[in-house]
Amino acid sequence: MMERLTNLEQRLTEQHHKDLFLHTKHTIRAIDDLAEQHRLLTAAHAINGYKIIGSEEVLFYDTLAQAKEQIVLTLEKTLDDLEHKGDKNYDRNFADGVE
Repeated sequence: MMERLTNLEQRLTEQHHKDLFLHTKHTIRAIDDLAEQHRLLTAAHAINGYKIIGSEEVLFYDTLAQAKEQIVLTLEKTLDDLEHKGDKNYDRNFADGVE
């Protein structure tokens, strides 16, 4: 995922839309921070004797991974629309535009 983000950053910098990349990067970092907080809370619960359900933990982390993937995919679609701005033969990903 980091390689994809690096490629997107280069493409967005060339088009003067680095703010979109920074927003995505900060959002993904926030999701990673949430996962770390959850990990620490789960560890504290385990130390205190609470039973941790492994399948729920897997579901939680899978959901976070899917959310991050969707965020990156949305940025890729936005960038595609920006690169094809003004091309009447291009089918836009977002009907309401990207500017």
